[in-house]
Amino acid sequence: MTIRVVVIEDQELCRLGIRTAIAQESDMELCGEASCGLEGLELVNSTNPDIVLLDIGLPDINGLEMTTRIKKDTLSKVIILSAYSSQNMINEAFACGADSYFLKTTKIESIKNAIRSIYQNEEYLDQAIIKRFLELNHRQTTKIKGKRYNELPTTQEIEILKLIACGYSNKEIANQLFISISTVKSHTGNLFLKLGARDRVNAIIKAQSFGYLEPSPQDWRATG
Repeated sequence: MTIRVVVIEDQELCRLGIRTAIAQESDMELCGEASCGLEGLELVNSTNPDIVLLDIGLPDINGLEMTTRIKKDTLSKVIILSAYSSQNMINEAFACGADSYFLKTTKIESIKNAIRSIYQNEEYLDQAIIKRFLELNHRQTTKIKGKRYNELPTTQEIEILKLIACGYSNKEIANQLFISISTVKSHTGNLFLKLGARDRVNAIIKAQSFGYLEPSPQDWRATG
């Protein structure tokens, strides 16, 4: 299995960093780079990559428009790379079809993990983005645990929820809790139903407003 990646980014230094990182991975192949939107669209159409790493601030075509066009015309998955952390910008990116959204300050290891997870049709979220969502939502809502939906999450579902909020992939959650990936997916699906959520970002926001998550969840990986 080789994951074919295209990078569309106007900053040469950023492209160099991604190029170097991907070259170190035996399961990834960089099949092209572009420094502007028009060149990027041509490259995506000609190479049909599995993953597109897309800068949202391109000089010629807005990254949101690029995302819409790529998702409409190809089967490629889009991971946004951005210097912008505003909630409106992030919401717009997901509304345009982005599969994930990362700040450019994110460690390259997280981006590589995201590439693998998104390729396998899993969700992978930037820890910094999750933290921002939770903190903003905490200021705007009050805790209403158990008030909106009849069925409450189980203890293990809450454990999984906390790991999701720390940016863990399904595989990482399975390893952490010593359960299978299929069990993680089953619990996650149940969580979405109980929270009335459509995806991981939405589930995290709702879970925090219901009182299941604190504004800044602790990443268990940081504690060893």
